Amino acid sequence: MAYDTKLMVKIANLYYKENLKQESIARRLKVSKYQVNRILKKALNSGMVQINIIDPTKNISDLEEKLEKKFKLKRAIVVENFGLSDTELKAKIGQAASRYLLDIIKEGDIIGVSWGTTINEVINYLPTKINRSVEVVQITGGSHELSIDLNCHDITRRFASKFGVNPHLLYAPSIVDTKKMHDMLLEETSIKKTFNHFSKLTIAMVGIGAMYPRVISTLVKTGHIGGNELESLKTNGAVGDVYSHFFDIHGKTCDNKLSERIIAMPVKELLRVPYSIGIAGGELKAEAILGAIRGKYINILITDSNAGEKIMEIS
Repeated sequence: MAYDTKLMVKIANLYYKENLKQESIARRLKVSKYQVNRILKKALNSGMVQINIIDPTKNISDLEEKLEKKFKLKRAIVVENFGLSDTELKAKIGQAASRYLLDIIKEGDIIGVSWGTTINEVINYLPTKINRSVEVVQITGGSHELSIDLNCHDITRRFASKFGVNPHLLYAPSIVDTKKMHDMLLEETSIKKTFNHFSKLTIAMVGIGAMYPRVISTLVKTGHIGGNELESLKTNGAVGDVYSHFFDIHGKTCDNKLSERIIAMPVKELLRVPYSIGIAGGELKAEAILGAIRGKYINILITDSNAGEKIMEIS
């Protein structure tokens, strides 16, 4: 059916510019509602009417896609950062991570939890009760010197409480004084039981610590790492850590005696976790995040636009 061009323009103007409903247009022009609908479709199909959708998140979506393609990540989630404070940024990343977790957690999952202020924010944004049957495992030792928003014992308990389950805790410090002490603790029954869960993890929630030059790892701040060890890490080019395992910007674990004293999930186990989620942000953590990605310690990244852009730049 052919329609008069002037009628088509008139109806398109009334509908798209004056926001009249099709029924109102039909009454005003003495045509049927069916004709109005057909004319509007023809106006679109002919190109007379063109609809442009402006996506305000396009730059973010593009950055996510670039990160996923370049590093073969299963998923990259980037939050916009326009001058956010450190506290605001951690909260925003934590909120994004909590939404993602709720999307992927399924019945029967075994979820590993590390420490850190950003991980703490993830838990803050999760609902009080999540109706899924899961197991929760602490994947790095704790420390009485850390506050509740850093301590892995407290974080793991709070996370497990969301699912109404008791967590598998790791009753040991994150780093002990000697290799002998480390080996003895790994023979302790409750610690061995927790370690046995590491190979079964389906999801790991991992904070990424940046060490050098401007952001010092929590382990350094709290005195777990001494001056000689710090110098050794610097010499070996360490840029960051995932639950006390230090690596350089290429993802290679740094060769130092510290690894002999760490009580945490081994790197080889982390590499086998289907969903290893790195949660960290800020431009100053870009090198550490890049090292974690290159080392395959994480296969999913949740970060901010400043860190994401810096990672693409330095890589």
